[in-house]
Amino acid sequence: MRFRPGVLFVHLFLFLGGLVMAFPFYWMLATSLKSPQEALQAKPIWVPERMKPANWLKAARLGDSPLWGGLAPGRSVELVFPGREGHPPRALVPRTPGAFFDPRADGTRVEVVYREGAWRVRLTNTTEEAFRFLPLVVLWPKEVPLEAPLPPDAIRSQGEYWRLEWVNAVPGALGYVFHNYLEAWHAAPWGRYFFNSFFTALTQVAVGLFLAALAAFALARIPFPGKEAVFVLILATMMVPGEVLLIPNYVLLARLGWLDTYYALIVPWLASVFGIFLLRQFYLSLPQDLFDAARIDGAGYLTQLFRIALPLSLPGLVSYGIFTFLGAYNALLWPLIVTQSPEMRTVQLGLQAFVSEAGSDYGALMAASTFVILPVILGYFFAQRQFIQGIARSGLK
Repeated sequence: MRFRPGVLFVHLFLFLGGLVMAFPFYWMLATSLKSPQEALQAKPIWVPERMKPANWLKAARLGDSPLWGGLAPGRSVELVFPGREGHPPRALVPRTPGAFFDPRADGTRVEVVYREGAWRVRLTNTTEEAFRFLPLVVLWPKEVPLEAPLPPDAIRSQGEYWRLEWVNAVPGALGYVFHNYLEAWHAAPWGRYFFNSFFTALTQVAVGLFLAALAAFALARIPFPGKEAVFVLILATMMVPGEVLLIPNYVLLARLGWLDTYYALIVPWLASVFGIFLLRQFYLSLPQDLFDAARIDGAGYLTQLFRIALPLSLPGLVSYGIFTFLGAYNALLWPLIVTQSPEMRTVQLGLQAFVSEAGSDYGALMAASTFVILPVILGYFFAQRQFIQGIARSGLK
């Protein structure tokens, strides 16, 4: 085969374009594994400590379970800091700010001893409650070289000491890597949020497909006076910005008493001009002979729709279903306006739990963002062939 530099250039250009498109996802995944100090550093951290396999093995030795760590009642864990004997380090379990009683800080016995060429920090759970995580602070003398048993999540200067902080001194391997994911999942009722998002999105897809299929078939295959004018009128509604309709729709739902209900999240979005236009284009691309033959055999319009048009329009139906699902699943403004109670919130509103006036927890926010977009990415991989066919056949860009 003859070597063609132009083909190589095209492939190289496409490869670089792919890297540029994939970079935001890598940065989100990397940030979701960063410690708080790594996430806030001005200098970019491309590979956080929690992505390094050597640290996974170190974390697996800390805690009762090699995978998920933890510290059961009466159990102990020992952190070994190799170093010379002299000025001893200090260790403590920090108290939760504002807490009158903290079982981890008050129920953990901390011992620091020097043995066999290393300082050993021994933590013992003296309570009757198992600890899922156990924060630890070690004040290490600056004049002594530091070799920590696990990279600390934060290092700060405090007088003549280095202040080493771990958000969890008993993580286990998976608990260490996915610490932000565990904290993000426990920070909000994500099970309820996912149910609300999937229920509203799937209902909009099912009912919206049914209504759009009926309207599109009437505009494509049923002759009636003024059909083109009706179609143009329907298309003209796409020119109205959605923001203009926010207040009228809100007032209408308030008078109906539907605020903070599933009706408010679903009903205003069931009829879609985009879906009608998309499916009408599909129906027009089907041969007229199929419908003429069906009429000769005595088929009515509904029979032609459900037995001929819909089976042949599967790529269009899948495309519209994907667009509708994505629009409903990613909606932020409308659920923010029409819902007040946490029970009616969706996953996009749940991400606000990590943003406050005091700042943002970027690690937990990126972890939550990752498991929020994961169903969308998996759905695209399963339906990508129909999605691409639908876009190609309808002429959409």
